[in-house]
Amino acid sequence: MHLEKDEILSESLEVKLDYYVYEYVIKENQEVFYVGKGTSKRAWRDTRNAACEQIKNEYNWEIRIVKENLTEEEALNLEKELIQKYRKSGDLLTNILPGGIKATEAEIIANVKYLLFLLEKEVINISLNEIANIFLLSISTVWHIANDGHYSEVDPEIPKNINDIISQYHVNAYNEERTRAGNIKYVLSLLDIGVIKCRQAKIADLFGMTPANISNIKKEKTHADVPELIPENIGEILKKLNPFELSEEEKLKGRISFILRLRSQGIISITNTDIAKILNTKTHLIAEFNRTDEDRKYSFKEVRPSDEIMIKLSSYFILN
Repeated sequence: MHLEKDEILSESLEVKLDYYVYEYVIKENQEVFYVGKGTSKRAWRDTRNAACEQIKNEYNWEIRIVKENLTEEEALNLEKELIQKYRKSGDLLTNILPGGIKATEAEIIANVKYLLFLLEKEVINISLNEIANIFLLSISTVWHIANDGHYSEVDPEIPKNINDIISQYHVNAYNEERTRAGNIKYVLSLLDIGVIKCRQAKIADLFGMTPANISNIKKEKTHADVPELIPENIGEILKKLNPFELSEEEKLKGRISFILRLRSQGIISITNTDIAKILNTKTHLIAEFNRTDEDRKYSFKEVRPSDEIMIKLSSYFILN
């Protein structure tokens, strides 16, 4: 029994060397824009603060592991040392915290509580995930502080860098998420008046969101306070969703309409099966143009087939 206790004590005193320090670096000029410490896949997952994420979106960047196999204390010290070094040399890091802070320290919990207080009072507009990233906490820790009363013995305390935090996350700040929502509203307004042509799912693809996200923004279930904002790449969006540009599906159905008109006028004699073979499509699609039920009958603006297709059709022309 005594030996078992010794083994437990030995295990509890074992030093874990599973921490590392990493940097986010712009590939083009090798400029460091974020320094962090972590374990496992921390460097490769989750978002950081808004400024950091903006750089990620605008530049080609990479992750550089500075040093690994560290204790947490060693990682904290190296992280803090690097942040101080880069800032002293004039590099514009996006880190909000000065580094070297343990996630479970009472001061950090107190700072989180203060930000939750500002969030409740609508002074700042920030997600729990963004709060977690600012203080290097897990999202579950912040969620429990916000919802379950964890660390109830700790009183809220104003963070030393409150100026930077409010500057980035004040209620009217246009961080990446709010800007994107405003851009989506603008594009949806173009869709409503027919300036562009697409399904909402296509807009979701353009902005890296789900159709449900787009639907919620349109119905103002989310981001109701964000006005329409013109996207910086509006020209590119207009070209992609040009209502005068036929999709491949529309072109195909336009060619079918063209060929069927020739058939109805007695200019060519051709079966639905042969039309399908020439256009490399399904016979049942051709049949949809010949329904007796007018409500379900396909009707598309004609598109003249390419010269290659017209040559294939030539043997079906009726010679008078």
